[in-house]
Amino acid sequence: MTQISRKEQATATREMLLETAKGLFAEMGYHGTPVRAITRQIRKGDGILYHYFPGGKQEIMAVLLRESFEHRVREIKQLTNETIEHLPLREALLAILGKINELFLDDLDLMRILFRENDLLDLAEAKQLASMMSERVASIADFLRRRHEKGEIRRMNFTLAARQLLSMWMQYSYSSIIGIKVVSEPDSSAYMEELVDFALSLWQPGPDGNGTIE
Repeated sequence: MTQISRKEQATATREMLLETAKGLFAEMGYHGTPVRAITRQIRKGDGILYHYFPGGKQEIMAVLLRESFEHRVREIKQLTNETIEHLPLREALLAILGKINELFLDDLDLMRILFRENDLLDLAEAKQLASMMSERVASIADFLRRRHEKGEIRRMNFTLAARQLLSMWMQYSYSSIIGIKVVSEPDSSAYMEELVDFALSLWQPGPDGNGTIE
């Protein structure tokens, strides 16, 4: 049997603390979760939490958010222009929204914490989240601009079009996070397809192939 090294044990314990805290924060709220509840769940003494996170619960929250943001930025950047540029417009938009949906809703506990405890975001974390969303808007706007140059969609305010697309996606994500059905579609795939088809119906080129929406 392979012996687990101290470094591997330390990494596993750290991850266990983060995952346990995340689950409890999502269920009971940050302020409603005492340190003892976290350590009891993993059957350790209270000191173990402060060994890995000297700042206590506040540091755990900061680490959860920071590492989550960093992971999402890396994953979204992998969906490069080269990946989607060759796809038909409809498929490309579905791929973009599908990746964003996957990254933000693959961890509902974290999203519920972020939604419920947004007042705990410090300035750096809030700026990081705002920057991430702004980059997505700019990236989608640039993509739409290139597709306009190919004659696939009309000329319009591409930044507003990108914001509209993401805003409509956020309706579904909001529904998933709070657990209250605010959209009628049975699943995310059906909603994404309806969303994209609706957007494309608004973006169709005019009779001259270059209609304008400002």
